[in-house]
Amino acid sequence: MTDVLKYWRLSALPFSESPGQWFFAGSAQKSAMAQIAQSLAVHTRCVIVQSEPRCGVSTLLHQLVASRGMGDLATQCVMTDASRALDASSTIRQLTRGLGINNDTAVRRHRPADTRELQHAIEFLARQRVHTVWLVDGVTTAVLSVLKSMSNCEHISLVLAATATQVKRLPTARTSGYQTVKLGRFTAEDTDRFLSQSVTRVGGRQSLFHPRAVDQLHAYSGGRVGILSQLAASSLVHAARQRQEQVMPNIIASVAAESTARRAA
Repeated sequence: MTDVLKYWRLSALPFSESPGQWFFAGSAQKSAMAQIAQSLAVHTRCVIVQSEPRCGVSTLLHQLVASRGMGDLATQCVMTDASRALDASSTIRQLTRGLGINNDTAVRRHRPADTRELQHAIEFLARQRVHTVWLVDGVTTAVLSVLKSMSNCEHISLVLAATATQVKRLPTARTSGYQTVKLGRFTAEDTDRFLSQSVTRVGGRQSLFHPRAVDQLHAYSGGRVGILSQLAASSLVHAARQRQEQVMPNIIASVAAESTARRAA
């Protein structure tokens, strides 16, 4: 990868599927964030962010973690990652860390925090006029278990990332007020801006991708940012190997074909 950076004269890799690396707000992201903020400003109990796979919902939630206010509302956002929560206790541990609960002081030593400590912390924040927002990146049995145990907690809102199938199975959605926000795919304009901004922020040329290559990247990715990032990163490697001065359409076609072959294998 170092050779790729040197070849294109970049200070860092411009594309990554890591949620915390960089946030680009396309039209779908801007719309979703505005709807989420509007819902939380009136203490909507549950906001379900419905998205197709690899459309950037994790990146969107990571962006919301840094939010300290929704309109005139002071918020404390805490996020849990389903990939690191094998059971209810691990989900609770993520929440307690996010809310600043110290297991050695706020909780009896050698016993992990439970939902009672969580509710006490949330109630304390509410008395300080701070509303707690739990961002749930992945709905699992463990998450549903914690949600059930906290069903009577009044001072918390949930922002749940879920697929269409998961939405139908969510008991929270059937038993309390909720708002559904749909996170869509990139438009062609979003794709163009995402590619150029990703490259220029690490010192690259805005015209590094040929216009027809941009069109092809949008077509092959279908506007899904996770696939787009993967294809764009691979195309930089291939174009550098061929000593091209610009990423051309033939490179995109080759990279897309390899990606398709790997998925079929």
